Amino acid sequence: MKYLLLIPDGMADWEVEELDRRTPLEVAETENMDFLAKEGACGIAKTVPDGFEPGSDVANLTILGVDVRKHYTGRGPIEALARGVKGKLVFRCNLVKVEDGVMVDYSGGRISDEEARKVIEELNRAKPYDFVKFYAGKSYRNLLVINKDFRDDVKTFPPHDITGKEIDKHLPSGGELAELLKELMGWSAEILPEITDKANMIWPWGGGRMPSFPNFGQRYGLRGAMITEVDLLEGIAKGMGMDVVQVEGITGYIDTNYRGLVRETARALENYDFVVLHTEGIDEVGHEGDAELKVRAIELYDSKIVGKLLNKVDLDETRILLLPDHPTPVKVKTHVAEPVPFTLYGRGRDEVKVYTEKSCRRGKFGLVDGLRLMDLLIKK
Repeated sequence: MKYLLLIPDGMADWEVEELDRRTPLEVAETENMDFLAKEGACGIAKTVPDGFEPGSDVANLTILGVDVRKHYTGRGPIEALARGVKGKLVFRCNLVKVEDGVMVDYSGGRISDEEARKVIEELNRAKPYDFVKFYAGKSYRNLLVINKDFRDDVKTFPPHDITGKEIDKHLPSGGELAELLKELMGWSAEILPEITDKANMIWPWGGGRMPSFPNFGQRYGLRGAMITEVDLLEGIAKGMGMDVVQVEGITGYIDTNYRGLVRETARALENYDFVVLHTEGIDEVGHEGDAELKVRAIELYDSKIVGKLLNKVDLDETRILLLPDHPTPVKVKTHVAEPVPFTLYGRGRDEVKVYTEKSCRRGKFGLVDGLRLMDLLIKK
């Protein structure tokens, strides 16, 4: 038996006024995800434990069976695992655009990988402290490493949560480390405009110490592989001892290399017992707050990912679990911690006929703790 986990990041949503009080998923034509719901069994999953922010790090770790209450240290350190980066403290470091004290663009104009690398090189060349170092990631998603001990806990805010808001109320707080981060942000605002017109400030967030996750193969007795468009999921995979399959031409947006993602997923299923395919584009559109574009993004995912995979895999020998990690409602342009709809193909059927937020609530699994999802997928 093969196991395929499909995670369209941020796909779940709320009812949207301009969509006649329907969610983007309800409006979108999704015959392939509907097939999985009709021929499988459904439910809703709580992927963000109480007390945690609804980040993709927390949600995806939970889906993969990792108890974040025991193992989570922050987003930055997980992305550091993906890059082979180590340090005492690691923060995600967005390249952002701030105008008149307001967060205008958390993605630095979707700065290209190449231009972002040049920015990081210049930041390292001009950095004010030897214990500080920047590492390039993908596009606006970069890393800040601080190799110095700080005992205080710093509070930071994800920049995608404050789009259109004044940044003064969302700057780092909590002691000496927070003061250092604010100093670096102010310093970057002075030099970035000389390097690029896309971004004019760094925004560190999600910091912590390097984590230790349970080994996937030892826990489940399966050989696993991850295919993803973002460092975060790559870091989770490497931290759990899973292989990472690279795909050329991926963008993390809805213009990504769908054909390549499908091709490599199908190949991975030939060589591995368990394969995760995580895609980012729908979540990015949710952050933009464009309901019609999110409908289009979901339809692209259904036809170019799910539909193509259904034609390539042996459905008699493959179990498929499909769910977003968290909702990203276009109304609020950020993540929320509400349960997400899931459908599981290959473990019986229920009365659900279409894959939507509402219909999955009527599925036979009901409300499920996200930590149980792996057991539902792979148990005999």
